Amino acid sequence: MEVVWHDVTVADWVEFRRSEAYAVVAAVRAVAEAADPGEYGDGVEVVVEAPPPGWLRGIFGDHEPDQARIVVTRPDGESRYPFSVQLVTDHGEEAARRLPATSGWTRSSCAGLAFLMQKGGPDDPPDWPGLVHGALHALAALRPDAGDEGWRVRTDRAIRRE
Repeated sequence: MEVVWHDVTVADWVEFRRSEAYAVVAAVRAVAEAADPGEYGDGVEVVVEAPPPGWLRGIFGDHEPDQARIVVTRPDGESRYPFSVQLVTDHGEEAARRLPATSGWTRSSCAGLAFLMQKGGPDDPPDWPGLVHGALHALAALRPDAGDEGWRVRTDRAIRRE
């Protein structure tokens, strides 16, 4: 899959420093501005992946990458509040309870999944940098061993929601 961000075609994962998340903000903006409904019409997610854990944690963990899946568009390519971020970690639905309360955000867990949601009014313009930084801070809180290097981002257009 190829994605165009600021006139640059990027295939698959793009690596970035957590402290320099402009690539993630650019990906979220590009998807929203395109009003991309995704491959199946259920929306598009921007997936942020933390660096792999250290060797000791890698031995005892489930070896799945820790991710924050930012739901940018919904069916028909619509982008609006609340924006949700699915947290995919070894903590499962417990991940939502492990996060500190943050103004403008709510945490939720359902059916074994953990979510973080950015709140806003129906007429409020999207806060893309705030959405991205909220997702990154949540993932970093769940993965305190993850440093600044080795983070990755990509878009997922093959979303199916039931």
